[in-house]
Amino acid sequence: MYKIGLKRMFSVFNLDLELFIPVFHEWIQKDKISNHVMVDVADYKHIPDGPGIMLIAHEGNFSIDLEDGEAGLLYTRKQPLKDDITNNIHAITSILDYACELLENNDILKEKISFNNQYKIISNDRYYFPTDKKLEKKFLEYSQKAFDNAELIVGETYSGSRLNIKIDKK
Repeated sequence: MYKIGLKRMFSVFNLDLELFIPVFHEWIQKDKISNHVMVDVADYKHIPDGPGIMLIAHEGNFSIDLEDGEAGLLYTRKQPLKDDITNNIHAITSILDYACELLENNDILKEKISFNNQYKIISNDRYYFPTDKKLEKKFLEYSQKAFDNAELIVGETYSGSRLNIKIDKK
């Protein structure tokens, strides 16, 4: 399983989403994310609780996600990494944390944003991980291995929703 979304929450988020557009364009122009073929930037600000501003790449998408009123940077992996799910989660976490660092150190965004150590992991693969209690337990086990010493809380799900777990890294 590699179709995993990982969102890191903002602790400070005091700006207009529009400011992310030139930042993401710069990432494309300067090839800021290694091992990613970055394609385009899309504006989804008009969608309530949506992806806000999205950077589309072949390997995965980055978005300023606003779902459930919780602003954060979401990285959703689309292409295979490794065979081991725990290693995939580690790789996705590294990619996301690097992107968060780039945003925090960007001249346009400096002091207007910062991230905390709260994450949300989302199974974006309803084929291998459909929403049911048995697979929810398995997804929780993989997440616990990847985020040892963290507090994990399984998110509420309903028919058709994706498995999700809130993570508070200590």
